[in-house]
Amino acid sequence: MRKTLVAMFALLLLPSIVTRAPRAATPPGPYTVTDLGIFGNVQSAHANDVNEAGQVVGYAGNRAFIWQNGVLTALPTLGGTAGMAEAINENGQIAGSSTLTTPPNGSRAVLWDNGRITNLTPALGQGETSSANGINDMGEIVGTMNSTPFIWRNGVITRLGDLGGGGPGTAFDINNAGQAVGSSYTGQMPHAFLWQNGVMTDLGVLPGDEDSGASAINDVGQIVGSTGRTDPDTYETFYRPFIYENGVMRPVPVPSSDSFGADINDAGVVVGTMRAGGAVSPHHAFIYADGVVTNLNSLIPAGSGLHLAYATGINNAGQIVGVAYDAQAHYHGFLLTPVAQGSAMINIGDASVTEGHVGTRSANFTVSLSSAASQPVTVAYSTSNGTATAGSDYQSASGTVTFAAGETSKTIPVLVNGDRAGEANEVFSVNLSLADGHAVVGDGQATGTIVDDEPRITVGSVSKSEGNSGTTSFVFTVTLSAASEAPVSVSFATADDGARAPDDYEAKSGSLDFTPGTTSRTITVNVKGDRTRESEEVFYVKLSGAAGAMIQTGQGTGVIRNDDK
Repeated sequence: MRKTLVAMFALLLLPSIVTRAPRAATPPGPYTVTDLGIFGNVQSAHANDVNEAGQVVGYAGNRAFIWQNGVLTALPTLGGTAGMAEAINENGQIAGSSTLTTPPNGSRAVLWDNGRITNLTPALGQGETSSANGINDMGEIVGTMNSTPFIWRNGVITRLGDLGGGGPGTAFDINNAGQAVGSSYTGQMPHAFLWQNGVMTDLGVLPGDEDSGASAINDVGQIVGSTGRTDPDTYETFYRPFIYENGVMRPVPVPSSDSFGADINDAGVVVGTMRAGGAVSPHHAFIYADGVVTNLNSLIPAGSGLHLAYATGINNAGQIVGVAYDAQAHYHGFLLTPVAQGSAMINIGDASVTEGHVGTRSANFTVSLSSAASQPVTVAYSTSNGTATAGSDYQSASGTVTFAAGETSKTIPVLVNGDRAGEANEVFSVNLSLADGHAVVGDGQATGTIVDDEPRITVGSVSKSEGNSGTTSFVFTVTLSAASEAPVSVSFATADDGARAPDDYEAKSGSLDFTPGTTSRTITVNVKGDRTRESEEVFYVKLSGAAGAMIQTGQGTGVIRNDDK
């Protein structure tokens, strides 16, 4: 079933529709983290839902995917270039949307079943749209069509109606009892709704709030969503998750002024996102179990390289999917898997090495076992490219590491190739997988940083009066950060800005050579004096084509100050 993270709102009391579900018996976590991967080179992936078999659906770039057993597979489209997988049931059927390429263009709600794609709203015309958000084990699908909620059953579309406002609405989820939830316009504000047996019921809002939306319903009938308001003066938003059961809506006690509930499993465990500081993203994924809200980032191995921002789905085994950020603020789809009691965690740490000028040097990655085992534990590893490329920058490596009984630390060496090329620092990864021997992979990805040790070249700037006649020498100093044992060269050329060659200065180009041990050279540009009253003028000296070093500051500025009255 699909559990969409929506910025919507709260409820009121309603007729009883559920009985209280059993609560989680143990605190959540810790978890292992799996990065679900991407298609191509664009690091942008979102995981939306997970079923009991651990199959995950979402989208990477603009392509819908299913992830299972470590493999990311693209789902077909209706002919367009984009698709989003939103929900998956226990039969592996997937609901989502796909674009068309031929008229009528636009997005359409679709069902993926056994690799085949079906357009659920083929009668829609040009300018009309639909999307599917939730699916139950009977294959019943809910979503939105032209901004109105619908249910699809055995090829038949039924509109769910509205809460009296006649405005936009959508259905986000449906359980195995055929109860659907979502958001509908009341005439003033959107409110969360429950739809069952052809009747849509307004769930209202929590006291002090204005609008609400329901994002998920479990098979016990508990509903999760969000309720809140917007400050009319500052436009700041204040939202909080809710759980609705037995006719009563109650807030989830998230320690944040802006938070949203995304999904709820049959044990009543809720996941979502809350706003907080102290990370690459202001959003933090949370879990609510046994009356306690916990930041999921505190339940994963330190050094994973990912910040969990949004938790979008949870299954009954406690596996959680969502969206994380890396240090560059790129999106990653993730899967969290609870660690079984007594399991040892295998983690790998980052490593860095100065590349050197010739031969190879070893980047040594430490693989650690959280506790000694009484029997051997084996984990596989392999390298993958980042900005560094296997073969030219480092030597690819793969294999297995085995911890003998009682051992807790091993080393994976990766050889880095030395060179004389001046370049930025480069990175590659070492990835762990396939642990056995009663252990699980925790932090399974390490970053190897190749630190470039060639000198850096900088060029300074000059500001002088032009003089009234003849020429004035503007001397630009080009500096190496450290003396090199090998020759270094760099090309240069002047470039106009407000000053123009040949009227204001004499254009110049060429190359500079730094012999071993030399750290400074100069470039002299002749500026022409005159008696014309004018404003300051600027030209540049630009460096390019460095050999044996890297250009750090590649542009010097020549400021010609006017000295005429």
